[in-house]
Amino acid sequence: MGERLALVIASQCDSLNRLSFLPKAAHEVAEALLDPEIGGCVPASGTGTLIDPTMVELDDALVDAFERASENEATLFLALVGHGDYAADDFYFLTRDAQYPPDSRKSYLLAQRIKELLSRYSLLDGLVILLDTCHAGIAAVQAAERWSRIVGAAGKRFEVLTASDDRTAANGCFSLSLAKILRSGDPSLGERLRCPDLKRVISGHCPAQTAVHLAFDGTWVTDKGDQGLWLARNTTEAWQPLRGNPAASEIDRLTDGYRPPGELGEVVGLMLGGARCVQVTSRGLEASALLAALARPAVASRVVPPNFLDAVLFVSPGQTVEELATELARQLSAALPGLETVTRPDLSAFEQAVLEPLRRIQATGPVRIAVNGLGTLTPFDFDRVAAALETLMTDPALGWVRLVVGTVDSRSWPSVPTVSLESTEHRPSVPLPPEDQDPLDDVPSPAYEVGAPGLPEKPDSGKPGVKWEPLGIELPKLLDLLAFTPEFGPLPVSVLLQAGVHEGSGPSRLGALHEALARVVSWVEVSGAGTPEERIGLKPGIRVKAKSDEIVPLLLKAFEDVTPTDPAAARYALANEAELCWKAGLRLEAIRSLENRPLTVPVENRERWGRWAAHLSQVRGRTDRLTIICQARHATWIGKAGDPAVASERFRELLPVAIRKLGRHDEETLSIRNNLGFQLWDLGEPEEARDAFRALVTDSSASLGPDHVETLHARHLLAVAEGKCGDGAEALRQFRELLPEAERALGDDHDVVRKILHNIIFWSDEIEHPPPGIQEHRRLLTLERARLGERHPDYLDVWFTYARALDRRGLRAEATEEIRRQLVIAVEVLGERHPHIAKLRAWG
Repeated sequence: MGERLALVIASQCDSLNRLSFLPKAAHEVAEALLDPEIGGCVPASGTGTLIDPTMVELDDALVDAFERASENEATLFLALVGHGDYAADDFYFLTRDAQYPPDSRKSYLLAQRIKELLSRYSLLDGLVILLDTCHAGIAAVQAAERWSRIVGAAGKRFEVLTASDDRTAANGCFSLSLAKILRSGDPSLGERLRCPDLKRVISGHCPAQTAVHLAFDGTWVTDKGDQGLWLARNTTEAWQPLRGNPAASEIDRLTDGYRPPGELGEVVGLMLGGARCVQVTSRGLEASALLAALARPAVASRVVPPNFLDAVLFVSPGQTVEELATELARQLSAALPGLETVTRPDLSAFEQAVLEPLRRIQATGPVRIAVNGLGTLTPFDFDRVAAALETLMTDPALGWVRLVVGTVDSRSWPSVPTVSLESTEHRPSVPLPPEDQDPLDDVPSPAYEVGAPGLPEKPDSGKPGVKWEPLGIELPKLLDLLAFTPEFGPLPVSVLLQAGVHEGSGPSRLGALHEALARVVSWVEVSGAGTPEERIGLKPGIRVKAKSDEIVPLLLKAFEDVTPTDPAAARYALANEAELCWKAGLRLEAIRSLENRPLTVPVENRERWGRWAAHLSQVRGRTDRLTIICQARHATWIGKAGDPAVASERFRELLPVAIRKLGRHDEETLSIRNNLGFQLWDLGEPEEARDAFRALVTDSSASLGPDHVETLHARHLLAVAEGKCGDGAEALRQFRELLPEAERALGDDHDVVRKILHNIIFWSDEIEHPPPGIQEHRRLLTLERARLGERHPDYLDVWFTYARALDRRGLRAEATEEIRRQLVIAVEVLGERHPHIAKLRAWG
C-alpha cells in the first residue's frame, strides 16, 4: 500500500530525425524518480527505463506497469520523451517502428490506450504523466478531453505535466530541466516537489516553451493538484533540517504564502540576544505559523538566519510523552554528534532521551528548540512535558539551550518573555466553513454534478452538469470515522482504511479513499500525503457528531490488524486505544489495552498506570475491580522503575483489599501475591520470597489449574527462589520438571519458557560436571538477542551467564571482553545502583 512506481520511456521513430538529447534525458529523469532519497519510486516494469521500443514492446511495458500499480494500489508515474505527433486531434507517441504520418494502425494512440488500461486496472492510486514530445501540447488538451471521463468515472486522480502548448518540444529542455530540479531541489518550493510548482519553475528554465499542467482530483479539475501525487522530496539544503520531521508537512502548509509579521523579528532578536525561552502566543494559527517560519527560514530570509533552529517539535493530539521525547532526541542528535540516550529505569522519557544526554554533551554554541501545540495534550501529559521544558530553560548546566514555545495563551510561563500576535497575518490556504456549521450539510451525495463533457469543473462554474458514477463510499461514514481526530489526533491512513473495511460502506481502497477526501477537502486535513506516515483528520474548528459506541469498535478492529511494518499505526494504537475504549464505555477493554500495549520506558508506564489508577479510584471507588487492577499494575511499574521498596509496600497495602473484594483465589489476587514475592527477593529477602511462592503455587494450582500462565509463572519463580536460597539442585530439578509443561501450555517462544530454559542452562553450568557445552549458551544468547535486543534486562542476564560460562572453560580474556561490552550498556539500561551492575563491576 502506498508504493510509488515509475516507468520512463524514450522513443525515436526510425522515419524521423534523431534527437540528440536521447537517451540521456530519459536516463536522468529515471535516475531522479528511482532514487530512494529523491523520487522514492521503484521500477513499474523492467528496470524502470525503456529505450526505443517497438509498439508491441511499449504496450507490453505499459500493461505491466498498470497491472502492477493496480495490484499494489500504487501511484504510477509515466514519463514519455521523444517523438510524438498528432492527426485530427489524436496524439500519437511514435515508437521506433511507427509509421509517419501516424495513424491508429501503425502508430501508438497514447490517450486511447491509457483510457483502456485505466478501465482495466482501476485500483491504482493516482496517475502522473510527464510528457516531453514534439507537439506535446495537443496531448494535454486531449488528455483533458478524452481521459477525464474514464478517470472521473473510476474515481482516479491524475495529473499531466508537459513541455509545450501546441509548440514543438524537440530539444529535451523539459526533461533535462525537470531532472535537474528534482536532483537539486528548490528552496522556494515546499517539502515535496509537485507538478503545479514545477510548471512555473520549468517555464523559467525553458522560455521557448510553455509548461502545461492538468490536474483532476477524481471529481473536479483543480489548479493545485493533489498533494499526494508529488514527484520528489525537495532535496534543497533549506529543507534538510526538517527531513523526516513529522511536522514537515504542517510547516509547509503553515508557511504557504507566508507574510512575515514584525513580531517575527522580535522573536529572533530575543533568541539571539540570549533569552533562554521566548513564548509566542496567539488566538489562532498565527503563533504556529511564526514557529513554522523559524523552522523554514527561506520564507523569511531577511529576518530569520539560515538553519536557525536545531529541533522543531509540533505536538498533535494523541501523542505520548515518550513519542515526543524520542522525536526531539532524534532531531537533537543530528545537531549534536555524540548525544546518546541514557536508558536508566528510574528516569522518565524526557530525562533519558533529552535532559541527561544534554547534560553530558559539550556544546560549542547555543542549541535552539521550537515547541508548538502543547495545549493539544491531556492536562496530565501537558504538565509532564511543561516540567521538562522548564528544566531546559532553568537548569544551570543547560544554559546554552534556547527555547521558543508557541501557545494559544500566556498561562504556561508568565515569567518568560512573551510575544503576542494579535492580527491575523497568516490564514489557511483553504477557507474553513463557520465553526458551528455541520460538515455534512454541504457534502455532495454519491452522485455528483460536474462540468461539461471531457473537462469537469466544480458545480459553481455555471456549466451544464454531467452525472458521474459514485465511488461506493458514503462520505458521511468517512467523516464519522474521523470524528474523534480533534481529540486523539489524525488517523494513520492504514487505520482509516481497515476501519472502512470493517464498516462496509467506508473507504477500504487507498485510491478510492484519496478520491473521497478530495470531495471533503474543506473539512479534512492530510499530512504526509503519499508517504507511509500519511495521516488524516478533521481541520481545526470542524466537529462531526458520531456515536462512539458505533465508531470506536471499528477503530479497535483496525488496531487488531496493525502489523510491525506499520509503525505509524502502531504508535497511534499505543497512544490512543485505551482512551478510545474508555470513551466508548469499554472499561475492561481499556485496561487490557494498557496491559497489551506497554510503553518502552518504565517510568512512563508507571506514570500512565498511576494516572489511570487515580482516575478509576475517583470515578469507580478504591475497591472496584478495575481500580485494584490499575493499582496493582502501577505498583508493578514502580518496582520496574527502580523502587522495589515502594512497590512492595503498595502490594502489601493492596493485597488485603483484593482478598476482601475479589476473593482469596481470584486471578488478580494471586497475581498481586506473585508480584509481592518478586519484590521480596529484589529487596534481598529470598527466604520470605520462597515461602510466599510455595503458598502461591498451591493456591494458584487449585484455583486456576496447573496450565494457567499464573500458575506456571509462580512455579518458575518458586524455582528461582530455591536457587537464591542456595539450593541449586532443587532449583534445577524444578526447572527441568516445569519446562515441558510450560512449552505445552504456552509455546516455545513465551517469555516464561525462555526464562526457564535460561535457568536450566545457568544451574546446569553451576552444579553439574561436566557442564553443558558452550554451544548451548551461544544458542540461547542468539535466540534472546533476536527476541529482545541487547538492551533488554532479560537479555543482559543471559549475556552475563554466557560470560561466566566462558570463564569457567578457561576463556578468561573472552569472558572479560564480554563483561566490558555489557557493562557499558547495562549502566545505561539499569542505572548505576542496580544489583546487576555490582555483579559486573565485581568481575575480577
